[in-house]
Amino acid sequence: MNTGKHLMALGMAAAAASGSTPLVLAQEAGFSIEEVVVTARKRAENLQEVPIAITVIDEQTLQRAGVERAGDYIGLIPNVTLVNTANVGDTQLSIRGIVSTRDAESTFAYVVDGVLSTNPNSFNEELFDVAQIEVLKGPQGALYGRNAVAGAILVTTRQPDNEFEAKISGGVGNQDANKVGASISGPLVEDTLFGRLAFSSRRDDGSYRNSLTGRDGVVDFVEDDSVRGRMVWNVNEDLTLDFRAGYSEVKGGAINFNAVFAIPQFEAVFGSPQFFADVNDLDFNFTFNVPGENEQETRDFAIKADWDLGGADLVASVAYSDLDEYLLSDGTSATFYGYEVTPACQSDRATLNSFTRPDLFGEFFQPFGVLPPGPETDFQGVYGPYTALSCDGYQYQERNQEDLSLDLRLVSNSSGPLSWIGGVYFAEIKREVVVAYGADQNQGFLRQPYIDPEGPNPTDLLFWDKFDTSVRSVYGQLEFDLSDTMEIALAARYDNEKREVDNQVPNVNGSGLNINLPGKINPALESSPDGIPNRERSFSQWQPKLTWSWRPLEDMTVFASYGIGFRSGGFNSVGTDDLLSFWFNAGRGGPGEAVNAELQVRDEYDKEVSESLELGLKTEWLDRRLRVNASVFRTDVEDNQFFEFFAGPFGLLRAVTTIEEMYIQGFEADFNFFATEQLSFYGGVGLLDSEIEENRNRPASVGNDVPQAPDVTGNLGAQLVYPVASGIDLVARVDWQYTGEMWFHTLQGEQTPTIWNAFFGPGFNQDFSRASRDPYDTVNLRIGLEGQNWTVTAWGRNLTDEEYLQEVIPAPEFGGTFNHPSTLRTYGVDVSYSF
Repeated sequence: MNTGKHLMALGMAAAAASGSTPLVLAQEAGFSIEEVVVTARKRAENLQEVPIAITVIDEQTLQRAGVERAGDYIGLIPNVTLVNTANVGDTQLSIRGIVSTRDAESTFAYVVDGVLSTNPNSFNEELFDVAQIEVLKGPQGALYGRNAVAGAILVTTRQPDNEFEAKISGGVGNQDANKVGASISGPLVEDTLFGRLAFSSRRDDGSYRNSLTGRDGVVDFVEDDSVRGRMVWNVNEDLTLDFRAGYSEVKGGAINFNAVFAIPQFEAVFGSPQFFADVNDLDFNFTFNVPGENEQETRDFAIKADWDLGGADLVASVAYSDLDEYLLSDGTSATFYGYEVTPACQSDRATLNSFTRPDLFGEFFQPFGVLPPGPETDFQGVYGPYTALSCDGYQYQERNQEDLSLDLRLVSNSSGPLSWIGGVYFAEIKREVVVAYGADQNQGFLRQPYIDPEGPNPTDLLFWDKFDTSVRSVYGQLEFDLSDTMEIALAARYDNEKREVDNQVPNVNGSGLNINLPGKINPALESSPDGIPNRERSFSQWQPKLTWSWRPLEDMTVFASYGIGFRSGGFNSVGTDDLLSFWFNAGRGGPGEAVNAELQVRDEYDKEVSESLELGLKTEWLDRRLRVNASVFRTDVEDNQFFEFFAGPFGLLRAVTTIEEMYIQGFEADFNFFATEQLSFYGGVGLLDSEIEENRNRPASVGNDVPQAPDVTGNLGAQLVYPVASGIDLVARVDWQYTGEMWFHTLQGEQTPTIWNAFFGPGFNQDFSRASRDPYDTVNLRIGLEGQNWTVTAWGRNLTDEEYLQEVIPAPEFGGTFNHPSTLRTYGVDVSYSF
């Protein structure tokens, strides 16, 4: 992309927007954009005066935009994108090209009512009874905690007070969607103790159906039941205690991917373009026989104390959360014939093959071909992953976590030129991770990490680890007024994380049903016959941040900042190195001798450190009817943690690698304009330029774009609030959102070896030049009536029924990609009534 031309065009647009022609209208209007109060620096401040790039979504906007989950507001923010695929809580958020990584720590702090959440799924919970959301960009670790290398998201829920209020809401939509919610709030002891209780329940069958069973509501369905309570106790005029608790149960589909080959040599041999296809042209067909399911149960509790000590406030919080989660789905390795001779596979092939069920497999060998069983057809054909056949096995995963944290800080409350914050943070996190692969014998499934050979679905490959993490941090910030219009702030944080891993894999062989996995259930047991040893390592980092701000005019703030971000290193599952080296690398005596991919994926990965520079401008024009904010920035990252997916004769494996050197630089701007008292316009644009400078694991990727850093993102919208009767307003809102081309892997057209070279000889290399997601745009519309205590709203999302990919997961050594579609057009009606 030509970043210079984009910047010039945006500059001209901003100049036009701030021109002098509309000034006469502004002087006559008598209305303006309301002041927005944020807590980005742990104190209440005017949004336009805070030297941080922030997007704020208030309660009224949340309701009128129909925000129910994180994905509903992410599209309203330039240079921020979201991927939500494998299971309900599995989200990858990219802020200015720094993306949160599967199986690693997050890249942003998620803070609810002033308390940092360490639950990995909390970010994607239902958003109900919320008063405000603030999205901060750039490193925020100094104030907001561990792993806040890309930014922070602050959620403020509705706070109970002396006023009694209650609300009920509901809605219905296509896809058999329905939802209901309720809240009640008020004084328990007048002026002293206040309580609030809120409930939400949602059901949605999703956009896709299973072609094997002919059933809707079994692919991308969601069922969510959540309840949250909050209690505020004014112990005395100096001390306030804030209690918050929540519980949720979530069920949904899992691993809804279709595969596409990316091997030019296969196309030449078979004469089919489907072996080297564009991922954006895929016609999705879900045919799995294993019920893709994800179940989560979450409990959380937090208490925060605010104590006025006179010259300073003591703010202390304790938070606890407990997540139990599993997912079960189909497998990937049928084409490698691991379960070919099992009775279940033979039986399935007799009734489910390309001749009897072309609806499941498509045209013969385009690219899949499943043959009936027999001496001449066994170990032939191309089956594909996630199919109707038991030949591909199954996968089972668990992600369980229990954590307890303490945050203690002093905040100055004097009105002098010096403000300060100092604090300490402690956390204990226990996480259990299971990835199991085994035989599907058409006898049902036990949902547990290990099933012995006599069980209905015996395990053949198992990664099972328990992680203990201890976090110790100290942080602080000084803000000093150099003059009435200029301020400088220095913040710093020191984090130390000690990580211990206790392996849980039993020292046994697999079931023997998979001919590709004849030995131990985990390959690390081959080199550690007495059991897999435990591991321990510590990671630490200083994270300074320097910020300067200046208000040359009453309605203008200029700011600049420099900061260091840190994300702790960690451990892949033990056996990762052994498994991948055997199959893909030379020197281990296995099939990897012929592949020689030269992978450098280890059982542990290094910490990530980023260095960021930013220059920003916040302005208001036309008597505060027009607000325009903009920033330019650059981030250099060392050892960026990157998710890799591996598929092969063994099944599948998830791992974290590192990109040694990369940079991301860009520009973003957003505006809000009140054309009249009833009509407003808003929007934003984000531009990114990125490059991988060093990548030892994938040296061919040097010079490529950073994954999940699209060159352009943007949004544009309008809202009309028009009185149609006494006390009744017509409210209409339209939102257009655009996301440019996005790569999901470091390899973007460079050919590298695949496992097929071990079977057919050299030349069967992957080529991901057709594996980027195409640009796409969506349109959302909401039209309704608002009374004093009621609303009725008709709504539609993705009204043009845009078909676009949610995610592309390349598996280079497999020679293809695993692709997930996005939700199609949805529409419905919502109602609410307040008491």
